[in-house]
Amino acid sequence: VKDIPTFEEVAQQVHIDRLPTWKNAKHGQQWINTLRDYAFPKIGRLPVSAVGQPEVLSCLSPIWTDKPETARRLMQRIRVVLDVARSRGFREGENPVSAIKAANVLPKVRKKVKHHRAMDWRDVPAFYADLRERSAMAAKALMFTCLTGSRTGEVLGARWEELDFNERLW
Repeated sequence: VKDIPTFEEVAQQVHIDRLPTWKNAKHGQQWINTLRDYAFPKIGRLPVSAVGQPEVLSCLSPIWTDKPETARRLMQRIRVVLDVARSRGFREGENPVSAIKAANVLPKVRKKVKHHRAMDWRDVPAFYADLRERSAMAAKALMFTCLTGSRTGEVLGARWEELDFNERLW
């Protein structure tokens, strides 16, 4: 009979195992901090095999409508920890996170649209001049966005094959 580790022990191990794969140190820290703040106080000490839908909901429900983005990330991270635990033989059956999602147990949350104020037109020349001094690709993309009046997503998703330099067309 295997000793069943706690949810927190498995989560800490998953975090360590994945350290080399994070985009940067901050991202890796955010991953474990979300679990530390919202999951460990409620389910951290439970054997990972004892974490079911009620336990997962106890972590998600308090923040689901107030902090939907954090709750969504928490849900993904709990799912990963439980999947790893299952793959290591510490739990059986369906991942409770999958069951919660499939059953639509949590209410639909509409994202609040955040509008940004436009820059005063008188500030644009100085802003553009500042961008021109920067070598970062993001600055060049923003200059391109300004010059074309395109949406950010269109610029970021642009492909070289879409550009016709002879005809000067995108």
